[in-house]
Parts: sequence; C-alpha cells; structure tokens
Amino acid sequence: MNGDAQGNGGGAHGDRQPVHVPVLLDEVLTMLELRSGLVVVDGTVGAGGHAVRIARAIGPDGFLVGLDRDREILAVARAALAQAAAAGARAGFSLHHSPHANLREVLAETGHLRCDRVLLDLGVSSLQLDRPERGFSFMADGPLDMRMDANAPLTAARWLAEVSERELADTLFQLGEERFSRRIARRIVAARRRTRITRTGQLKDLIVSALPAPARRGRIHAATRSFQAIRMRINDELGELERGLDAAAACLRPGGRLVVISFHSVEDRVVKRFVREHLQVVTKKPITATPSEARHNPRARSAKLRCGIKREEEAA
Repeated sequence: MNGDAQGNGGGAHGDRQPVHVPVLLDEVLTMLELRSGLVVVDGTVGAGGHAVRIARAIGPDGFLVGLDRDREILAVARAALAQAAAAGARAGFSLHHSPHANLREVLAETGHLRCDRVLLDLGVSSLQLDRPERGFSFMADGPLDMRMDANAPLTAARWLAEVSERELADTLFQLGEERFSRRIARRIVAARRRTRITRTGQLKDLIVSALPAPARRGRIHAATRSFQAIRMRINDELGELERGLDAAAACLRPGGRLVVISFHSVEDRVVKRFVREHLQVVTKKPITATPSEARHNPRARSAKLRCGIKREEEAA
C-alpha cells in the first residue's frame, strides 16, 4: 500500500480526488514482467496506484485481485480501477476488504487456485497518514488510533494504556530500532499514571521529552521510530507479512513472480530471508528509488524492492 510516507475517492469526501504517487512504479512493472492474460494479486492495493498500471498491462484477458485492510482506501482503488477500465484498461478485477495473509482464500473466492504474479507494497499509505483522524502521523494532532482496519478492536491508545513497560520497550526496540526505547517506555508509563494518552501530539511530546538533547536533532523526527513501532504492533504487520509471504508462495504458479516493497530494515530482512529460502532470487540487492524519484516523492527514499520466482520443483 504503500509505504511509510504514506481524499478518499468513491464519494467518501465529496468531490476531492486523492493524490497518490505509487513508489518504484517503473521498477515494479519491470520486475513483474506483465503481459495480457495473467492473473495478478495486489495484496496491498491501497489507492490503486500500482493496480491501475497492472490492469492496463494484463488486459484485456487478464484478471487483477486486490486486497486491503482499509475499507475506506479500498473505495479509492475501486474508483481508480473503474476509471481506468472506462479509459480502456479492460482487465477484469475484484477487490476485497482483507489482509494479504488471506490471499489464498480470497484468490479461491474469485475462482482462481493459482496466480502468476503477486505484489506486496508494505506499510501505511500516504492517504492514511494525511488524515489526522486516523492517528498514524504526529504531523497534525489527532486521536491515537493507528488501525489499518477501522473495525479492529485494538487502538494505539488502548494498547498504550494496558501494555507493560517491558513489552513497550521491547516493541520500540525490535520494531522501531529505537535505541532509547527503555527511556521512552519509562516516560510513557509514568505519564499514563497521571492521565490517559489519547492524542498523537501528546504521545509525540512524551517521546521527545524522554530523549537526550542530541537525539532530538536527528535526520528524521525523534518520534518517527516509536510511532512506526507502535503502528506495526497494533496491526501485527510483521505477522501479516510472514503469513502473506507464505500465502503468496503457495498460490504462485511455477515461474510466477513475487515482488515486495518494504520501507525499513525490519521488514526487509524478513523479505530477504524468505526470498532466499523459498524462491529463485531475481534481485541479489534490493532495488531502490532513483535520485529523481526520491526528490519528487520523499516516501520513496526508504523503499526497497525485492523479487523472486517460484521454482518448478515447488509446484503444489
């Protein structure tokens, strides 16, 4: 979906059209090696930036299956694909409100037991980050939510109210690679004894206040790693990634291609290991954004693309 820099269409916000720039678009299309007639799964369809170009490349006889955990952003993708179809991208498509861990079951619902290509674009969408009410970003104050699926029961505010200091510190360190994780966890737990932590601005200020002065002046904002870690924990993003990779490999036909875009080293290590152990490696080193794309689309700066091919002997 999408990445870590990450208006809704389909009538959700009036007539405003979303602005969404898919990361590594040309590189994705090259690695997927698309042609007419293929069955392609976009497991993190997001606003449909990659999906629209995929639909054009596999039409008129191909079929696109898109999944996303965010029902609102799925409406944006549906509108984009419908517009592309009206403009001549005649590939069939089917969109589903589901995590990519359910890829195998969703594909079967469409009448396909196997697919030819799978794309996973990880992280949070710019359309989610840009809405303060979703609670993903500290750039504007909003409720501390962070749920990719608005129907999920666990919000970031609830988790922070209940989590132990040790688990919080471990989460910040393991998922955010935050070296001051224990100081931040201690500050948050002390603060919640006085009042509930319910706003993104409130959490941002607590994180920054826990850091030594030099750590507050880094290349990225001092709260970035902690927000990333909490979001990943709330949405079980590493668990979803591991299950999604397994499902993708199981569904791909021999010779089929898996393309994954990750946005930080924790995810990239999982993807790298999986591709090496289960697929024929296409990208010995990850593909990254060109200087031009990085300038024009800041969220592309941390993107890493890896590709693998399903081996013949792994056919089910």
